[in-house]
Amino acid sequence: MTEAVRKDRGIPVREIIPLKGMRKMAADHLANSHAQVAAVTSLGEVDVTEFVTLRERLAAEPSRTSGVRLTYTPLLVKALAQALTQHPSLNAALAEDAPEIRVYAEVNIGVAVALPEGNLIVPVVHQADRKGLAEVAARVADVTERARSGALTPEDVRRGTFTLSNVGMVRGVGWSTPIVHLPQAAILGTGRIEPKPVIRDGAIVVRPILPISLTWDHRIVNGVPVGQFLETLTDLLEHPEKLVLGI
Repeated sequence: MTEAVRKDRGIPVREIIPLKGMRKMAADHLANSHAQVAAVTSLGEVDVTEFVTLRERLAAEPSRTSGVRLTYTPLLVKALAQALTQHPSLNAALAEDAPEIRVYAEVNIGVAVALPEGNLIVPVVHQADRKGLAEVAARVADVTERARSGALTPEDVRRGTFTLSNVGMVRGVGWSTPIVHLPQAAILGTGRIEPKPVIRDGAIVVRPILPISLTWDHRIVNGVPVGQFLETLTDLLEHPEKLVLGI
């Protein structure tokens, strides 16, 4: 900016943010995904009463997660890993070098992390299906901290097979339409858990409700396996005791 007020289309400009480096790479990647993917977003709500109770109980017993402060994200990663193991057609990608769909033998879940300067990066929890909750929690805490300090390695962001975008810490955000992280088949967006009235056994009660948004590539999967995957995921979130077997 010069001392003279710079204008764009006659509008005074407050700040110039160069579109370069990581921001440019992310912008190009998102634009390519939006242009290529036959995207469909399926929306849902999950009663997470037991999920919230479990997280609060484990957070009060840090020794069970090797001293790592337990947030909702590792629990969501474990739920996704188990659901993808049962429904591998969503743990897949459209090959870039051949006319084929590749279903992966590893469940490697990327976790979207917002950086202080406004960029977004997706470090990966590799083999999340084979890790206990304590291992997943430690990995999520580690890569989140290193992402925000600029200390991730190339390996930290490679080989993802599915992505989680959890914006539950942001007030006012419920459902979203997250953009699929090419070449993956799908991405799950989760919003803020809020108390809402629901009907249980004919009575209106207030329960903590989690909004979920699954954006999926219709070139790779269709509505039947997507519905089955969401049914399994919902069951795991509503009855999360399976997520902590062996911790």
